[in-house]
Amino acid sequence: MTRLLTLVVLGIAVVSTLAEAKSKRIHVTAKVVQQTFTGDSDNPKIGDQLITSVELHDKHDMEVGTGAGACTIVSAPPLDTLVQCLLTAVFAKGQLIGQLIFGGVAPLPEIGVVAHFGIFGGTGDFRKARGEATLVVITPELQEGTFDLE
Repeated sequence: MTRLLTLVVLGIAVVSTLAEAKSKRIHVTAKVVQQTFTGDSDNPKIGDQLITSVELHDKHDMEVGTGAGACTIVSAPPLDTLVQCLLTAVFAKGQLIGQLIFGGVAPLPEIGVVAHFGIFGGTGDFRKARGEATLVVITPELQEGTFDLE
């Protein structure tokens, strides 16, 4: 029984190590290049859209790609204002090449807001990607993005 338990624990440790070895974290800074809101931003209504284009920079402030997102208001006052977003990060420079596609529901992007999105997949190096994307709004023109890939 002790040997079986030892083998099971060893097996779990090996699987856990392999899973961790395959996981990857990508951190970028997104600088807003263009942005528009299709409705009245002071009085958002269901169906209004926030459309954004960004440049993606690494920790050395080198541009590694671009990004785009379209977020539609799905809940408006008197309820909390929420958007449903479909976003794409396009990595065209650096070690990873391809598109990373992610999305979900989040609050409107305001300073200090942290939004968590599911990663749906992508193209190129990201064709089998799954995981979670976290965006943190630093300023109206700057967001920190972290992609935790499985």
